Amino acid sequence: MSPEEFMRLPAVERVTLILNDGRELMDRIYLYYLIRLYKIFDFYIELWYLPASNKIDKISIVELDDVMHLYEKNIDISDIFNT
Repeated sequence: MSPEEFMRLPAVERVTLILNDGRELMDRIYLYYLIRLYKIFDFYIELWYLPASNKIDKISIVELDDVMHLYEKNIDISDIFNT
């Protein structure tokens, strides 16, 4: 499934696919949102969750370059150099 095909699905189907078949990678906090990064199929998705209202507000496709920029503080590659 392509990112475009995924985004054309109804929101409920997208959420179900993400939670059932996606792999949660990381999360971050932005303003009032808890944003969870998932990998599903061959692309990355952010699920924007509002804990105060217990609501998913947005689902967006994220390019790899943006993943690296947005989550660089969470990525630890120190184990690669400890041989």
